[in-house]
Amino acid sequence: MGFTDDVREALLARVGKGRRFSNNKRMADELGVDPSQLNRFLKRERGLNADSLGKILDGLDAAVSFPDEPADAAMEVCFVSPTKLSSGEESFDPVPEDYLAVPLAASPVAAGPGLIPEDKIESWVLVWRHHESVRFRSNLVAVQVGKNEMSMVPTLHPGDIVLVDRNDRDPTPAGKIMLVCEPGQEGGVMVKRVNTKRLDDDIELIFYSDNSKEFPPMTYRLERDYDGDITRAIGGNVVWAWSDMTRK
Repeated sequence: MGFTDDVREALLARVGKGRRFSNNKRMADELGVDPSQLNRFLKRERGLNADSLGKILDGLDAAVSFPDEPADAAMEVCFVSPTKLSSGEESFDPVPEDYLAVPLAASPVAAGPGLIPEDKIESWVLVWRHHESVRFRSNLVAVQVGKNEMSMVPTLHPGDIVLVDRNDRDPTPAGKIMLVCEPGQEGGVMVKRVNTKRLDDDIELIFYSDNSKEFPPMTYRLERDYDGDITRAIGGNVVWAWSDMTRK
């Protein structure tokens, strides 16, 4: 199928009982397009102009990607068909389009370039894509805090899982929690807060912990230690975290 058919099929898949839109009229109202125009498009009677298509894609939180751009780490998901409850009523599954399957990987793998290798994926984390912290993000990876990693206590504890946006490597504003990398091939990868300081001929990067008494700040320079490449210093921005409830 071409792009137009893909959009049409995606819209039809979101209409019906237990889905995002109960009917075509509700979809048109929520997406801000003319109902008759949308109906004719779904029936293959006419196309969409650029403004209407833009409204629809924006309303669905869709993103356009091009072949020469890095592929996203997160994957689409699917659910099994509706099941019967003991009362005889049908229990409708969540709408697959509302979720992303995010790979869980070790921090050095998560901070690396390109796709996460299949043999390096430890598990998958299901993420609701409409959460404010997740909306419009798709190049996501999950990382589990190691059992002996105490530097971010009390914010993060061993066993917690953080969700990292690998497209967001901007260390500003100060204090963002990020997946950071020490310089060199043998450097470690860890979750830290980040601050920056502009120097005459370089930018100073300060990686610091919430448990600063036991884990003092680490200071590096972007040009001197990372050849001016921010992607070698920062693997992504932590946008969400889950706590390990077994330690509660």
